[in-house]
Amino acid sequence: MASDSDRAVDIRVGKGVSRRSVMQKLGAVAAVGSLSGLAGCSTLQRDDDDGNDGGGGNGGGGNGDVPEYQLVELNPPPTDLNFGEEPPERHITMVTHDASTSFFDPTIAGLHDAASQVGWSANFTGPSSGFSVEDQVSILESTVDSGPDVIATSIADPSAYDNVIERALDNDIPIVLYNTNALTRDEMRDKYGQALAYAGQDQVAAGYVCGLAMLERLPDDAGLVTPGLSDPGHDALSARADGMEMAIENEGDGIELTERLNYSDDSNEGISSVENHLTANTDVDGIMGADAYTWFIGNAIENQDMAGEVTAGGFDLTNETLDHISNDTLQYTIGQDPYSQGYIPTIQMFAYMDRGMPPKDYPTGAEVIDTENIDFATERSGGWGDLREFHGA
Repeated sequence: MASDSDRAVDIRVGKGVSRRSVMQKLGAVAAVGSLSGLAGCSTLQRDDDDGNDGGGGNGGGGNGDVPEYQLVELNPPPTDLNFGEEPPERHITMVTHDASTSFFDPTIAGLHDAASQVGWSANFTGPSSGFSVEDQVSILESTVDSGPDVIATSIADPSAYDNVIERALDNDIPIVLYNTNALTRDEMRDKYGQALAYAGQDQVAAGYVCGLAMLERLPDDAGLVTPGLSDPGHDALSARADGMEMAIENEGDGIELTERLNYSDDSNEGISSVENHLTANTDVDGIMGADAYTWFIGNAIENQDMAGEVTAGGFDLTNETLDHISNDTLQYTIGQDPYSQGYIPTIQMFAYMDRGMPPKDYPTGAEVIDTENIDFATERSGGWGDLREFHGA
């Protein structure tokens, strides 16, 4: 993410190191990512960078000698606080940039879990045909017109959402962010007069963890890795790819990167793109995906009978990706706790609207799923559909 900080994570991983050693480094990155997430910034950088990376996230920490912190602005809610009565029922609408993927099933479950606990109603909406900033903004416009008490949204572009967010705030509809935020805290203050709270990953740091996980699993003689993503116009995915590349460049002694592989979010086209890349570049030792379509990589490897020849991993816990890990077609994936991305904003906005406590950034971290914990990850993921059904969502 973009940051005012000149600090950098400085860890080194060589090929052939032990799992224990790399997991200690993963823990170090996770710890730094958590701290910087609380501060609302990312401080990872490439070896040759000056510290002002442009990953595009929820940045805005301190500099050099100043401790990082998150400034919490005490903006009164657009409600009258009454601590002597049962809080009224309110409605929260959560809008995503892509409602076509099962990735958001746990987010929807978390949204409705929290809403039911505080006596609110809720709905989840977004473009049903795939990722589209334009369609999401249009849905947000209609959502503002409908007048919910609270809106939760992702921001996948640094400028496209400005007018609709300003209109919501002008109409006393508080906004909270989740999953994707293309703006720094200072940029939000300049645009909206306040830094909107964000629940989600620090995308650059999460990408860095993904890159370290790849380095841990590559064979000792590996020399070439491909980073990939489904949509280069998606700010968060590009930031993750930045982090993935940084990890390989900073920590992968002698390992080089290919150009980024931009595959589509259409399954047929995306799988075909990965297959073509792997068959045309037989010297590729590893390939990483930056998004929920990591399973395209698994399908391509399976279709080309290349399991065991290419080390592969990426992001998110779709059923297809988990199946590929179980079958050892993919070696790992990075989880980002989408459940909390629905649950935490709702709980925080209840505390804001009815108790006057402003929402804060909530970093969801990066969990590495592989063959050692795949059984539990699969069991957990298998419950989101049941939870949605329980809530009628």
